[in-house]
Amino acid sequence: MHKGVAKMKTRMLLAAALLAATVPSAAEAAYTITGYAFSPGALTGTIQYTPTNLNLNVGIGRLNLTGTETPGGDPASFLTYCVDIFHTLTIPATFDFAPVSTLIPDATKKTRLLTLIGNAGALVAHAANKAEATAAVQLATWEIVNENTGSYGFSTGTFRSSGGNSDGARALAMTYLDGITSGAWGTPTGGSLKLFYSATSQSQVIAAVPEPATWAMMIAGFGLVGGIARRRSRTTNVVYA
Repeated sequence: MHKGVAKMKTRMLLAAALLAATVPSAAEAAYTITGYAFSPGALTGTIQYTPTNLNLNVGIGRLNLTGTETPGGDPASFLTYCVDIFHTLTIPATFDFAPVSTLIPDATKKTRLLTLIGNAGALVAHAANKAEATAAVQLATWEIVNENTGSYGFSTGTFRSSGGNSDGARALAMTYLDGITSGAWGTPTGGSLKLFYSATSQSQVIAAVPEPATWAMMIAGFGLVGGIARRRSRTTNVVYA
């Protein structure tokens, strides 16, 4: 065979192999979550959902969920924000990835949530007080998902929050929401948002979905972190996010 043709075939085979390595598999893996911790920490406060008289004292912040891939048993770790205030985070539990519309069918809410979470990584990375910044992202997430009056604010409407040590986070969350609704914040080009869904526990949102063989790589500042956090109790008495 001519050397030039051989080299071309070799390059084509290498390109095909690289492409195969990056194409998502037909079925995404499930994950058994066995531990969680706030990352980098949590603030406290009360949340209310007025249509159902829900009133909870909660930890407010970003979660690091840890566990193993199913099947395979490889360790997995995800940085997430809660989108389900009506269920307690109960572990161990099985999670997998689902379209955000599974819990959030409203198109405007989905777009605003993508804008928030897609920018959150950079916000937190550059924040002097990262616990407050992640709490603000969480509060803004809850407000986007649960507010049904058409305007945002934590003292009125269908979703409310007060008390604890999270006054600063609520004020910061309002600046995030103002940036989104005013159009000052752009929706990340090519960004994706997935629901980390559990039928028996509290569903979360994440900025991208890891493929089973590459769970350690994430985008938009939501890098997966290695290691397994210390195991927590099987159930909690409040909603953690």
